[in-house]
Amino acid sequence: MHRTAKLARLLAITLLLCLGVRGVHAAPQVDEEVAPVSPETAFIMRVDGPIDAGHQALFRRAVVSAEASGAPLIVAFDTPGGELTRMRQFAGAIDTAVKDGVRVIGWVDDEALSAGTWLAIACESLYVRERSSIGAAQAVQLTPTGMVPAGEKIASAYRAWVRGWAKTHGKNELLAEAMIDPGTEVRRVRIDGIEQDISGTRWDDLVAKGEAPELIRTVVPEGTLLALTGAEAIELGFADAMAETTEALLAKEGLAGLQLEPLDKTRSEDLLASLHGMRLLLLFLGLFFGYVELKVPGFGIPGGLSILCFIGLFVGQYLIGLADIPHVVLAAVGVVLVGTEIFVVPGMIWPGLVGATCLVVGLLMSQVGPDLSMGDAWDRQLLFDATFQLVATAAAGVFAIWTLSRFLPQTPVLGRMVLAGAGGAADAMPEARDESRLQHARPGALGTASTDLRPVGKVALDGDEEGTYHEARLEGGALSRGGRVRVIEVNAGRLVVESVGVESAGEAEEARP
Repeated sequence: MHRTAKLARLLAITLLLCLGVRGVHAAPQVDEEVAPVSPETAFIMRVDGPIDAGHQALFRRAVVSAEASGAPLIVAFDTPGGELTRMRQFAGAIDTAVKDGVRVIGWVDDEALSAGTWLAIACESLYVRERSSIGAAQAVQLTPTGMVPAGEKIASAYRAWVRGWAKTHGKNELLAEAMIDPGTEVRRVRIDGIEQDISGTRWDDLVAKGEAPELIRTVVPEGTLLALTGAEAIELGFADAMAETTEALLAKEGLAGLQLEPLDKTRSEDLLASLHGMRLLLLFLGLFFGYVELKVPGFGIPGGLSILCFIGLFVGQYLIGLADIPHVVLAAVGVVLVGTEIFVVPGMIWPGLVGATCLVVGLLMSQVGPDLSMGDAWDRQLLFDATFQLVATAAAGVFAIWTLSRFLPQTPVLGRMVLAGAGGAADAMPEARDESRLQHARPGALGTASTDLRPVGKVALDGDEEGTYHEARLEGGALSRGGRVRVIEVNAGRLVVESVGVESAGEAEEARP
């Protein structure tokens, strides 16, 4: 009966996590829902500054509004770019929206550089201003000495993705590669009366064969990243037309006279960007507080903080479109199974292993997004990076837990909270260090609950020196401090005890040899 109650509590926490994610997602739609608009309205949102998770959340909200009203959506770009992972996920969201029938119109108001380039060409149509610029999208990474070009492994996967992305969206693959690789030279030539772009390598091959074509001009020399002005982007097919104002853009799209409804980032979307930026910290704190909860009797503040950290982690990922409901449910099921292993059926092993696997997979999938394809080199690299970050964060959590268990029990205040031995180390059984006292920690031994057992807490066994405590788990129900217990099992350094009444305790004392 008591085990059923524990399982019910774990399931309730799981339901709270799932409903919390769905509830927070629903809330912005209620609070920030735009008023119904007429077909004469077009939405416009801006991607200004470095691309972040807040822009992703804003785009998601804009797509919902556009789908509900049937209105077109203009995305105005003025961005120097952003993280490659963020770009890959955001560009995929734009691509999906276009495929789902949303009319997404891109407009490079000032610049769409680096990662912004690939967001812009994902739009159904793209307009530029004369002063605008697009391109210069080389992958870089931050090092102690500053920004440097990304390593060949990342650069290679990035090149493959860019070529495929450009081809899918009807752009020149060679020009796209020249935007990310300064070693790519592009020449415009005329072959058999047809103008086309060829690489510097192919030009050299043709010259070596004595078949040099007519050179019209060098589009980009070797050693230079390709960046295009608005006019050049139109000439080379990276943009559809010039539009100096949104009115001109609407007119060229056949939407003249539509009223523009601006969609700006809200404080909640800025908060989402902050939550996403702190995702590894939230994961670390969730693991850390979860361990503290296991070491503190009953269910208290550390357990609540751990749950809040994981809810914040998944809410942030869900609202920007990375974590999907199956990912949240999978992670929550993992938590339930791990909790079942710890509190309900310790020693069974398989619930803990399956639960840990579900939790890890759920966390990984919430980092890389729902559209992961193992056949794509870039997606495989994203999965590798997410796995490395998860392992590194877990390692940091283990180190912090080790520090906690070794040093905090020695402090005056926290030493009363952490379930530690009298010697100061956080062993559940101090007797494990003293052969002369092992006889006290055995099945059948009697003791007294030094703290409330709900179901974990401290007990003092009869015969122990004063101030010596053992970590114990009560088998079924709860017991208040001062209650009598009997040891029924010694499992993995923790005592498993049962409650005994005063009469039963007396009978046990008489029966002891």
